[in-house]
This record gives sequence, structure tokens and C-alpha cells, in this order.
Amino acid sequence: MPIPSQACWITRKILEAWTQWNQVQHLVKKQHGIIKQIYLGLIGERTRVSWKCLMFANSTRPKAIFTMWLLVQAKLLTKDRLVKWGINVEPLCIFCQQEKETREHLFVKCPFARRLWRDWDHYYRWILKNARGKTRKAQIFKLVFAETVHALWIERNVRIFEQQTMDESRLTRNIAYACNIRAPLGAKDVVQSWLVKS
Repeated sequence: MPIPSQACWITRKILEAWTQWNQVQHLVKKQHGIIKQIYLGLIGERTRVSWKCLMFANSTRPKAIFTMWLLVQAKLLTKDRLVKWGINVEPLCIFCQQEKETREHLFVKCPFARRLWRDWDHYYRWILKNARGKTRKAQIFKLVFAETVHALWIERNVRIFEQQTMDESRLTRNIAYACNIRAPLGAKDVVQSWLVKS
């Protein structure tokens, strides 16, 4: 049914929703899995984001998930973004003082971050590969990734705004403690073994 051009805004929205609902019902009749089909019908042709496996079923703190979401969206206010906006800031990385602070440098290339991440060379693809699924390994991985991203961002901000520093071993221990508190029951034994080692 075509939507009349003279209809008020709310009437148009109701008719658009009704049209979408009819389309979704048509899809559901063809296939099984009602919730999945409704979801797929509502998102339409939009591309699916690759990083959704990091966000859902992640037991980390909400603020760590939010920081991680900003990271994957390239929305963290790193110094390179501030400079592009015309804000006068020192562009060098606060951790190494050797290169300009960008998202990639701060979380992947910076020697300080690399010591926290250890040997994570294939960074993003590797992260997404290991975060898929509902296995214990995937649960722990998502938790550790989010907490490490959040800890790095907070440490960066503390160094810039409060002129205080924390060494890598203490920062790693804090990440392990946060992971221990938030870990799902089936994964607590693995996370607690990290605390003993650190």
C-alpha cells in the first residue's frame, strides 16, 4: 500500500512500520527461526559488522565494552584526531614519546602496548577470529581484550591529565584482577591461574 504524501509524520511512520511488518511476516512464513528472520528482515541489506562478536556475550565491565566499541568505531579521541580538529596538543604518544599518537600506534605499535599485548602480530583479524563462538576460550579472550583496551586508554588519560604513571606489571595485574572479578564461572580457574603467575 503506497503511503499518501499528504499524511502527517506519525501516520507515515505507522504505515512504514506496517509495511515492514508485512514484509517480515512474509519472510517468516518461508523459513524457520522467527526471531532470526525478523532481525534479518529489519536490517535488510545493511552490511553486518565484523566486530559484533567482541560486543555480545562479553562479561566485562560496561565501561570497558564502551571503550572497546569506541576503539573499533575509530571514535576514541586520540591526539591525531584532536589535531585534525584544530586543537593544539602535543602529537607524540604519551607512552613512548617517539611517534604520533594514532589509534593503531596507541593500541598496536607502541612498545608499551606491545609489552601488554605480548606477541599479538595479526591484531585485528586474529582478535575477531578468537572472539567468535561461545567457548570458554572465546569468553576469556573477549574479556581480556576489552579490559586491556580499557586499561590502556585509562592509563593514557591518567598520564596526560594527572601526570601519574603505572608500570606494565602493575597494569597487567590490575587487568588480571578485573578479569578475575568479571570472568564467567566456567572460566574463573583459567583467569585465576594468571593471577598466580603474575
